Amino acid sequence: MAEAIINNGPSQEKLLKLTRFLKPIRIGEIVLKTSRYPEMKTWYQAVLGVETFFESKLKAASSLDTKPGELKPAGNVIQLCFFRVHMEYPYGQMVVLFHVSGIGDRPTNDPGLHHMQFRHASFEDTIVRYERLCSAGIKPFRTATHGPFTSFYYHDPDGNSVELFGSNFDTEEEYLGYFKTESFAENHAGIDVDPEEFVRRFRSDAPQSNLLKISV
Repeated sequence: MAEAIINNGPSQEKLLKLTRFLKPIRIGEIVLKTSRYPEMKTWYQAVLGVETFFESKLKAASSLDTKPGELKPAGNVIQLCFFRVHMEYPYGQMVVLFHVSGIGDRPTNDPGLHHMQFRHASFEDTIVRYERLCSAGIKPFRTATHGPFTSFYYHDPDGNSVELFGSNFDTEEEYLGYFKTESFAENHAGIDVDPEEFVRRFRSDAPQSNLLKISV
């Protein structure tokens, strides 16, 4: 349907200008469906560091059965919960879990979500969360410094990729300035680092500029 609108509807130029001058919007929710609801709930509580803002009562799967003519509950959701990551009314950012019956165990390779990213207020805050999660056995499958920021990548119990990151610079000017450098133009993927060694060097007061340097 969306493809048909783009191909057969208004010109691309009109589409691009359609909402250009409206007030900006913000991401409100990331909603994940899962058959591992208890494990996913515990994992996100630990990683995000927040309790559920709201959680519905568990429904029996049989309660979703409908009689002819009745509306079927959307997606076979038997329970859901909200994690409020940030709130600045009327805006709010939430991660939502839908406990859905009758779905597979793992995400597919079909088009869709690649990963989620959560930003820390500082570089050190990122390191502290990494250390806390490691102490509970939650370890990243990849750690990389990308130039403007450093990231720790995790898999949740369903295999979704979650990126926790922090800026490598203290000011917005320095942060945005790095995107214009030759280093970033040549290597925007950054370099993988060993997280334990990286954090050990950080804690031993190695100059942050040395830790984060990326050669072209």
